[in-house]
Amino acid sequence: MNGSTERPENGNTPLPERANIFSRKVARSGHISYEGRPYFISKNLAGCYIRLVVLEGRLIVDTTIPLHKEYQLA
Repeated sequence: MNGSTERPENGNTPLPERANIFSRKVARSGHISYEGRPYFISKNLAGCYIRLVVLEGRLIVDTTIPLHKEYQLA
């Protein structure tokens, strides 16, 4: 890691300490809004929450969607 200040984020790829992380829900049109501006993501992700990482003037979209299931045990 060459001495950079990185931290693991929920077991995913480590992110630099100075990164800002946000969550957005993808609209039916496939867009999200960040700071009043629309960004097209994907219509396939409509209704899903995605993670946005803002770092050094870049908006990085993380579409890793965690899966949660529950089953009744017999």
